[in-house]
Amino acid sequence: MDYELIALDMDDTALTTDKRLTARTIAAMESAIQKGKHVVFSTGRNISIVKPYMDMVRGMRWAVTSAGAAVNDVLTGERLTEINIDPETVKWIIAAAAGEDALPVLYIGDDSYCPDWAPERAAEFHVAQFAEPYRKYMLHAEDVFGMFMENPVPLQKMNLLFTEPEGCKAVYEKIRYLPISFTNLTDTFMEINASGVSKAGGLKTLCGRLGVDMSRAVAVGDSDNDLEMIKAAGLGVAMGNALERVKSAAGAVVADCDSDGAAEAIERFLL
Repeated sequence: MDYELIALDMDDTALTTDKRLTARTIAAMESAIQKGKHVVFSTGRNISIVKPYMDMVRGMRWAVTSAGAAVNDVLTGERLTEINIDPETVKWIIAAAAGEDALPVLYIGDDSYCPDWAPERAAEFHVAQFAEPYRKYMLHAEDVFGMFMENPVPLQKMNLLFTEPEGCKAVYEKIRYLPISFTNLTDTFMEINASGVSKAGGLKTLCGRLGVDMSRAVAVGDSDNDLEMIKAAGLGVAMGNALERVKSAAGAVVADCDSDGAAEAIERFLL
């Protein structure tokens, strides 16, 4: 199959565990773009946290962000699609999380907001690797929920992180019937989108815009929010560090994120 597009998850896929794009990965991405292929990030990150990495890759233009809620043309600034959680639903989620030791991250338009204490407490919420992105790329507020309640607006996505599984489970039981999607869910983490949102949907939208049949798209990832995309693409590729259920759904497995697995995928299937 002559594949025309590759969609790469970012964290623990295109990026190493310490959040770097390696020289080999950048070179592979640029080589594919120079050959007329489309190289796309498909990530849970907001565009403001994606663009610094896109700027490292000459010619990179497109990104599926916020776990599929938005599709972005970085060259023109156009947002091809945006599917938001309505403000009233967000208020219900905030009420459900009241009293829990939770770290909220809100994705509003082009911006991401986290508490000003998030970088220092990231390890307590089991995401020490995100301390630097929280510090460097996100906007800060002393009270993120309070900020939202003062000016309720649609959200592309909300992340809720917990120190203990009990808190996560308690909130989940209160909000599970709301019109939302849990695009990723662990015992201490919720990635919450509007109902029906997925990376697969975002990729289909982008492929439609680019005139690329999904059968000619490669999707690469490691986690639950990559599963639908991996199943929907012409070829799904799992990282060596992927969850076993992601590997089982994929048509190929490459090296792990610290061994240039994303570069391997580009070189094998596009170059």
